[in-house]
Amino acid sequence: MKKSLFSKLFKTYVIVTLLSIVMVSFFFYLFFKSYYFSVKEQQMITQGEKMAQILSPYIKDQEFNRSKEIIKEYNKVNISQMWIVNKDRKFISDLEGQNNTEHLHPKTNQLESALNGKVATNYGMVKYLSTPVLTVALPIYVEGKVAGAIFVCNPLSDIKASIIQTWHIVIFAGMISILIVAFVSYFISQSITKPIKEITKSSLEMIKGNFTKQAKVYSSDEIGILAGTFNTMMLTLDKTLRDLENEKNKMAALERMQREFVANASHELRTPLTSVRGYLEALLDGVVSSEEQENRYLRITLKETLRLQRLVKGLLDLSKIESGQIKINKKELNLSEIINRTVMNLEPLADDRLLSLRADVQEHLPTVLGDEDLIEQVLINYITNAIRFTPDGGQITVKAVIHEGEVHVHVIDTGIGITPEELSKVWKRFYKIDQVRSSSKEGAGLGLSLVKEIMDRLDGKAWVESTLNQGSIFSFSLKIIKK
Repeated sequence: MKKSLFSKLFKTYVIVTLLSIVMVSFFFYLFFKSYYFSVKEQQMITQGEKMAQILSPYIKDQEFNRSKEIIKEYNKVNISQMWIVNKDRKFISDLEGQNNTEHLHPKTNQLESALNGKVATNYGMVKYLSTPVLTVALPIYVEGKVAGAIFVCNPLSDIKASIIQTWHIVIFAGMISILIVAFVSYFISQSITKPIKEITKSSLEMIKGNFTKQAKVYSSDEIGILAGTFNTMMLTLDKTLRDLENEKNKMAALERMQREFVANASHELRTPLTSVRGYLEALLDGVVSSEEQENRYLRITLKETLRLQRLVKGLLDLSKIESGQIKINKKELNLSEIINRTVMNLEPLADDRLLSLRADVQEHLPTVLGDEDLIEQVLINYITNAIRFTPDGGQITVKAVIHEGEVHVHVIDTGIGITPEELSKVWKRFYKIDQVRSSSKEGAGLGLSLVKEIMDRLDGKAWVESTLNQGSIFSFSLKIIKK
């Protein structure tokens, strides 16, 4: 069975901490052992020096019995034991059973060191004591000269008891430390493994195609940065896939539009070509019996040819704008002049339909930013459509007004109008308003889609308002140049 990362981390923390505590405890033991021995040794030296000062007058006066009494009283009430040796290496006071100097100390040179004025310390056994002792030998001075030596010994068991007590405290502290470290290790391990589990869950969701399940970020450390980076990667991947899906949909839509365009273009081209072919075959086959009928056929053929020419020109213009082949030449324009000139050029066409065409424009409109040829083409498309769909005797007015930093141009007619259902469709290619009407058959359905493309490239807008059987208002806007 595989172990989880959490259990591995937790055990590692606990084991490393346990080893650390054992090592620290061992060093503490050595330190306190050395410390207690050092402190005890210093205490014994101090006791010996004080006792030597007390005994010095009695030894000077050779009051050895008094010295023995003092030592005896000390030995009764203290754990440490003392005895005295004179400079001739004979006992002044001794422990019970002591009878020669060979058993005064672990090493015989300790007495020699004390009689030479030095403090000598040794650890070991003394024959007349049942346990190992720490023994300190100090000189006793009388009038500046060494008159003997005093021995102070303390059982090592007393020192070891203090060391063991300290060792128990260290062990207890170590146990508490282990519990604390285990508790802390648990949360540290959790803090490491929890974000990793979150990342794992998010990865599994991502495999299923769900990019919304992000990993929770619990900290700002390296693990937190990893989780944040993973989330960023997920969002980026999700965005990339969405972009690819959008591009795929756009390509599909474009392909569908291309098919529709080819189908519509083929249909629009087929109609005038069929008419031209039919009338020409009739003329060539001699079906026409009179000159009047022949002229009629030729006029129809000419009309269909002109219609075919307009259709091809519209297709070419639309294709050039979409592909960027037509260079947009933006500059400051006098819109009043362009409107008046276009209206004047199209007046004969309106007169043929007994329509009133006029311009209602201020003489000095603000200059706008645009392309003169393209703006004129937009006006021509709007006005010719108005002429086509306005009954005889109607009116067409081209009006320009200033509105919030723009100039709005409106082509207003009193024509047949457009139903609300058709308003949103008029900008589509090859769409013809109410195709059962004879007037709609004259156009190719490309004029308004061309207007839309032109205005998009001039950073303007094109829109329409209409009421059925009352008329329409086709409009466009251009930005005023601020000076």
